[in-house]
Amino acid sequence: MKTVIVALNSKYIHSSLAPWYLKYSCTDYHGEIKVLEYTINDNIDWVLSKIYLEKPDVMAFSCYIWNISYVLKLASKLKKVLPRSVIILGGPEVSFEPEKIMTENKFVDYILCGEGEISFRKLLCSLSGSSNNMSEIHDCDNGGKDDNRLGQIEGLCRRQGDDIIYDGKYCLIDNLDSIPSPYTDEMLAALGNRIVYYEASRGCPFSCTYCISSTFDGVRYFSLDRVKSDISRLINAGVKQVKFVDRTFNANRARAKEIIRYIIENGKGDTNFHFEAAGDLFDDEMLDILSTAKEGLIQFEIGVQTVNEKTFCEIKRKTDVEKIFKNVRRLKSFGNIHLHLDLIAGLPFEDYKSLQDSFNTVYRLRPHQLQLGFLKMLKGSEIRARAENHGYVFSDYPPYEVFCNRYINFDEMTEFKGIEEIFERYYNSGRFTCSLDYVISRYFDSPFQFYREFYLYNLKEGYLDRSIPGKKLYTVFYDFMKNIVSGQELEIINDMLKFDYLSTNNTGDLPDGLVSQAADREMKDRQYEFLKDERNRAVYLPDHRDMELKQLIRYIRFETFSYDIADFAPHEEGHEKRYEQGYELKSKQEEKYNNAIEIKKKPTVILFNYLQKNRVTGIYAYSRVDLL
Repeated sequence: MKTVIVALNSKYIHSSLAPWYLKYSCTDYHGEIKVLEYTINDNIDWVLSKIYLEKPDVMAFSCYIWNISYVLKLASKLKKVLPRSVIILGGPEVSFEPEKIMTENKFVDYILCGEGEISFRKLLCSLSGSSNNMSEIHDCDNGGKDDNRLGQIEGLCRRQGDDIIYDGKYCLIDNLDSIPSPYTDEMLAALGNRIVYYEASRGCPFSCTYCISSTFDGVRYFSLDRVKSDISRLINAGVKQVKFVDRTFNANRARAKEIIRYIIENGKGDTNFHFEAAGDLFDDEMLDILSTAKEGLIQFEIGVQTVNEKTFCEIKRKTDVEKIFKNVRRLKSFGNIHLHLDLIAGLPFEDYKSLQDSFNTVYRLRPHQLQLGFLKMLKGSEIRARAENHGYVFSDYPPYEVFCNRYINFDEMTEFKGIEEIFERYYNSGRFTCSLDYVISRYFDSPFQFYREFYLYNLKEGYLDRSIPGKKLYTVFYDFMKNIVSGQELEIINDMLKFDYLSTNNTGDLPDGLVSQAADREMKDRQYEFLKDERNRAVYLPDHRDMELKQLIRYIRFETFSYDIADFAPHEEGHEKRYEQGYELKSKQEEKYNNAIEIKKKPTVILFNYLQKNRVTGIYAYSRVDLL
């Protein structure tokens, strides 16, 4: 009997963990099992033909909110061309209403609810002894198949004649180490350079009403010996990024510290580790450990979600916001860890004013990325079951995103979604940090005011109706600011944008609208002589001092600025303090504010080194040089 387990990922860079767990949980099953991975962006008929050519007896699909529509369309087509093959669905998107899904989709034969490693193996063993279209019959787990055996598979929803039979159970596996590790040579070879997902635990200690983890209690752990063994294997395989999918990685502090220590001690090459963590659960010992990690080795995603205390209470989220902020500031001060914070729009009691407050408060932490998400009414979540309590209106189709509720209307949600698009293009790209900090702190009352006005400008100009090339974004920013400032202030913004561009792009010519001070023959000679001097190379390019000059020149750019704006770059010492002081003075309407971020005219030459890039900020190395 041949089985294909099909994963349909949201993007090519993503991989899927579930099918490999399922495959290697069937080690004593003698039939052929093959994992196939595609994306929801692939042509569905092409995927159909690829699966058809395998001539499978069983086809299994992992179902999530991002792929369920594609899965159902694909499975429907497959049943028509392979009518005698069995179709099995599993995953969170089908685990909470399996009977409804099977009633509406006659081509689905079985649904496994919950964690499927054990039940999938039992189902295959049962099917291998029954299907009259299958050439092989295998004995597995005492062998033989009948409807009684199917009835003993926990969490299985199945057809029996015209009836749909389901025991109402959601499978959870207590001893996680009983599941074989999926990180085999076969899996790693299939992954290529894609993100590798990893779990050191299942479950969550918290009960946030919008999360399906709240539907069952407790956290279960893989043993530390197994976790360390898997991590070593991934590091030695040269994996680029390992993304832990634990809902709260640091729920068990002692265990989290041991894993982090192991990664710091054994990490090598370019492997990066991503964790979802509770920002208020970091203690001083953990922070001290993290301060020793090499640049770019570790990154954290921390869900703040809101700063509204009434909202926290309603969604049953226990959070010490002040402690999160304190820990985030300290983590960022290390300069070695990438920080990604999350906010959610559409939560109970969060009106538009409250949402702005949450945005402005979290924005001032200046994480490397800030995700502006929108509440999704996930199947099985408590908030979905109580949607009427807050007047929720949401999509009937995946991903079940909220349109509005009694606190925030659809106009406001639509506007915030537009702001999110601008935010992704500018802030989260990491390419406008210097310009954004300066413009927001000097010309706008709050970060939210800037992004809202910038969104309205982009909407009016039609820039939200299409994708904008990265280089064009600088021109759009500059044109927007022309409506607000002029003269010397516009010259400063030109320099800010020019610095942002050159410190994150090594592609040559500046974007349209930005003014470059072209070097004359004398200046070019000075630049050449500067690089020829071994003393200069030792000071400014120590890691490349032995490179041949004609090769080195290809990766170096000198640029003259009218203002010494490098002092105000986000990674310069004192930057955070300067802008924080500026915000405080501005909020008090004190005249000293202008002096806090004043930039004086001072022609300056900056050397950009495109051979050296910060792994946390994505900014190329740069230095002021004396060439004037």
